Amino acid sequence: MSLEFFKPLFDSFPWLLQQLNVEQQAVFFSCFLGFLALLWFFISNSNEGLPPGPKSLPLIGNLHSLDPELHTYFASLSQTYGPICRLWFGKKLGIIITSPALAREVLKDQDTIFANRDVPAAAREISYGCNDILWNSYGPKWRMLRKVCVRDMLSCSTLDSVYALRRREFRQSINYFYSQKGLPVNVGEQMFLTVFNVITSMLWGGTVKGGERASLGSEFRYVVSEMAALCSIPNLSDFYPGLAWFDFQGVTKEMKVLLKRFEKIFDSMIDERKKLDRNSVGQESKDFLQVLLKLKDEADAKMPVTMTEIKALLMDMIVGGTDSTSNAIEFAMAEIMIKPDVLRKLQEELETVVGKDNIVEESHIKQLPYLYAVIKEILRLHPPAPLLAPHCPSETCTVGGYTVPKGSCVFINVWAIHRDPSIWENPTEFRPERFLDNKHDCSGNDFNYFPFGSGRRMCAGIAMAERMFMYSVASLIHYFDWKLPEGETLDVTEKFGIVLKKKMPLVAIPTPRLSNPILYDNSNNGLPPGPRALPLIGNLHSLDPELHTYFASLSQTYGPICRLWLGKKLGIIITSPALAREVLKDQDTIFANRDVPAAGREFSYGGNNIVWNPYGPKWHMLRKVCVREMLNVSTFNSVYALKRRELRQSINYFYNQAGSPVNVGEQMFLTVLNVITSMLWGGTVRGVTKKMKVLAKSFDEIFESIIDQKQKLDRNGVGQESKDFLQVLLKLKDEADVKIPLTMTEIKALLMDMVLGGTDTTANTVEFAMAEIMHKPNVLRKLQQEVDTVVGKDNIVEESHIQQLQYLYAVMKEVLRIHSTAPFLVPHCPSETCTVGGYTVPKGSCVFINVWAIHRDPSIWENPTEFRPERFLDNKWDYSGNDFNYFPFGSGRRMCPGIVMAERMFMYSVASLIHSFDWKLPKGETLDLTEKFGVILKKKMPLVAIPTPRLFNPTLYE
Repeated sequence: MSLEFFKPLFDSFPWLLQQLNVEQQAVFFSCFLGFLALLWFFISNSNEGLPPGPKSLPLIGNLHSLDPELHTYFASLSQTYGPICRLWFGKKLGIIITSPALAREVLKDQDTIFANRDVPAAAREISYGCNDILWNSYGPKWRMLRKVCVRDMLSCSTLDSVYALRRREFRQSINYFYSQKGLPVNVGEQMFLTVFNVITSMLWGGTVKGGERASLGSEFRYVVSEMAALCSIPNLSDFYPGLAWFDFQGVTKEMKVLLKRFEKIFDSMIDERKKLDRNSVGQESKDFLQVLLKLKDEADAKMPVTMTEIKALLMDMIVGGTDSTSNAIEFAMAEIMIKPDVLRKLQEELETVVGKDNIVEESHIKQLPYLYAVIKEILRLHPPAPLLAPHCPSETCTVGGYTVPKGSCVFINVWAIHRDPSIWENPTEFRPERFLDNKHDCSGNDFNYFPFGSGRRMCAGIAMAERMFMYSVASLIHYFDWKLPEGETLDVTEKFGIVLKKKMPLVAIPTPRLSNPILYDNSNNGLPPGPRALPLIGNLHSLDPELHTYFASLSQTYGPICRLWLGKKLGIIITSPALAREVLKDQDTIFANRDVPAAGREFSYGGNNIVWNPYGPKWHMLRKVCVREMLNVSTFNSVYALKRRELRQSINYFYNQAGSPVNVGEQMFLTVLNVITSMLWGGTVRGVTKKMKVLAKSFDEIFESIIDQKQKLDRNGVGQESKDFLQVLLKLKDEADVKIPLTMTEIKALLMDMVLGGTDTTANTVEFAMAEIMHKPNVLRKLQQEVDTVVGKDNIVEESHIQQLQYLYAVMKEVLRIHSTAPFLVPHCPSETCTVGGYTVPKGSCVFINVWAIHRDPSIWENPTEFRPERFLDNKWDYSGNDFNYFPFGSGRRMCPGIVMAERMFMYSVASLIHSFDWKLPKGETLDLTEKFGVILKKKMPLVAIPTPRLFNPTLYE
């Protein structure tokens, strides 16, 4: 690029720069940018309030000074800087905790804040995008996965059910050692293979037989070792997250290649297990894969396990279970061989419990307290995960008086705590006796000893790890004596990794110690389909303004679930009752949040209303206020006088316009607005309706004025005879004993919900109803006959009449079917990636339920485009949200709370209009029922009609 390119950049610089030539300016500008970069680094890496730590260099932080043995290096830092210190890993801030008290702060006192993980790039790949239990973000999906692990996979009863599979593999391993008697054996390598075979046998048990299992084991061993190596590589993508996309070291790329090999094996195993289950083969030995597939297929599960999660859990078990257990066994055997007295005590205990003419069974291990003490001491001295799995605070907080910023990487150096001389006597000595008093356990409640972690993210596999660890060591010690090859010495030096390893492999010679040789014998799925998208804009270029009909047409091509890219936002369109059920009922909690548009956020005071508020305690409180305090039957009865007054004024207006064309929709909007505002703040405040019509006047200013006046009137005891919604809300706000108080902002947001959400919906539905009724004279005739019978022509309609108007009720239901008020309901947003209809629906996508299309589905409704109220006379359909063929108000947790109000206002309005007037179109006009899409469905052409009074007594119109 020519240096002349930079010249315009300098034209606005001070006079000094203008004295330099272009080359000199370029050099100066480069130096200036470098200076700014360094300045930005030092500002962004400000250590103010952070824990102490060594000085860091620009860009690389402390990477230059790291020791490969991080656990010992971190422990040495604590000697200099104290029990909490910091390190900069490039741009990533690391916080190192090295004391029980601070570990308690992180893992117990502030457990929820630290419940997320700092996920390395390699781990993100290996866990199927963090769909496993180890790396998944804390939330409902993680809780479900942990529940599946703890309750369904790793519970005592499930572990008992797969014992035969574990026993078979251990017996094969004992036979292997027996065949190598007198020869040096790499104990760690063999125990890795043993544990690997045990775990895969528990995963898919009888699915793989004989030679196929051996071949599969060889494939897995290679892939697991390669994955472990990749996870241990210091990765620039982790230290500089902004560079992760480039994957300079190719770690992500290599991990994807390895993952494909796993994927191929997993798919093969899953397909094979499904075939066996369909044929009822292999049911005698239940395995984990059967458990997972059964959970996936359970129709009543609220949050079903997806196939991706099944694979991620399988990956957790294989990669996480093999290295950790086999390394712990290798350390145990090495420490036991160093201490002959420990070996002797163990063998004596085994001879007492098991006997020298018997084989070790898992049922024996509960009776081996000394072995249990040995296991505990190994986990103290050589914890499998020396730094546990790194935690990541979800918000900035304080630990030990220091600031721990949101998003930092928090290491708990459990290795150092377990060797702290202020806690443990002779901490580096292997002495199992210290655990014989049962003072310490692995429950995570004792922060002097917590090898499996603590709190919510504590290891879910403790029960399995303990069983396998104890069963393995008991078997090796019971069946064999062990010695080193001649001239060799034992070295228990550790090598740091995500999982702690022995630096030098343990090579030992097994010698059978049982006299009977028979005791050594072992002979006994992607996204939904959709149209092609363009870069950046996605499918925005092809959208039709009438989205409800366009989305319905897409379903004809791509099926009942399809995708659209709305720019960078992924839209998922649901157009079938079965899939609507999956979203709104079966996975209700996952889809309980909203995809909030910018305008919606503004009009709801930052999402503080009931429509857009995130699902949680605050939303529960707001819904409770709406349903129990504002929109229940008793409250509606109490404000009936206000509704009646406003509707009578509207009837009087139509009477005054008799014989003249009237815009029915516009007048009904004003009527409904007056009714709603009357219910909200009664008749005590004047001039409000006029203010509402002036768009330049902000709603917030109007609400402030109304609330101030209402509070003054209430203090003076004025207006107490006619209770309104605002009184209810202000009373709730002032209640001191509520756990989650109602704020003034939330009151305004609820008022906005009522004003904006209640007016258009009801007015448009009334307008559609009047148009359809006028279009069908026989429907008008039936309605007037019913109203005349119930109310009489010498009376006015009261709200008490509407319960007796069955045909009007059917008309209302039909209008809500054929002209669904909210054609897509309100968009849902999954809080985690899940599966709907067998397709992946990613976390954060925008999910549209096209209720308009479902309500017009010819496979459900006969002549679906015909307005025929008679189809609802049998009371087969209601809008409780339980029938996914008909749910105009939605379903599930986020179902519309205003059904009672909508029902009453619609019925009362239409009954009054039909009872009081005959209706006809202006001469030469025709009725047009075309719809116009919006968040609220509207009539494209306003309904203009001429009212003619049909009651003889003019006083009935006053």
